[in-house]
Amino acid sequence: MQISTESIEKQIPYYLTQEAKENLAKALARFPRQIDYYINRYQNEILQGDGWNSVEVINFENGKRKLVRAVLLSNSCDVDPKNKRELPVKLTFAPIIKLNRYLQLLKSAGLDEQQVEAKAAAIKEQNITTLFYLPKGANLGEDFVALLGDVHSIPYQAFDALKDNQKIFTLSQVGFYLFIFKLSVHFCRLHEEVDRS
Repeated sequence: MQISTESIEKQIPYYLTQEAKENLAKALARFPRQIDYYINRYQNEILQGDGWNSVEVINFENGKRKLVRAVLLSNSCDVDPKNKRELPVKLTFAPIIKLNRYLQLLKSAGLDEQQVEAKAAAIKEQNITTLFYLPKGANLGEDFVALLGDVHSIPYQAFDALKDNQKIFTLSQVGFYLFIFKLSVHFCRLHEEVDRS
């Protein structure tokens, strides 16, 4: 699915003030190149779209555990520790890797230089539905991508117990909005072209 300013603007959340809606529309008009993806706020909160430096995941193939950088997919309200729950909360993450590493994987899979450059351009324009592009900024020293097809869940208590875990970014309003739009495209396509009647 092609992501465009128009397709995104049609989905602007109702709960924003008129001023916030106008600011979001102005920021989206600069999409994809001139967007401020990150803000320097909410350092002590766990929010959907936050990046973390040490999230523990389990490798399905060999059962080994490792720490990875990751972005939180779970809804902010659902993981807020202040909200009472009958059952323990789990956090759902997608690993993030350096864009250059992802492009190297494409080369090793047999894509030529021109194909890799075209893929890199599509990633930066948010046109690859399985990836969310995270440009250099905040505490990211270079461009990254979130692997939306590689999802992991961990108990909140295990996440909270990770001593070296630190937030590496919080998405801005427009960065968060793009992230949510990408998640909805990746996970919830109403137009899947399958007749289920």
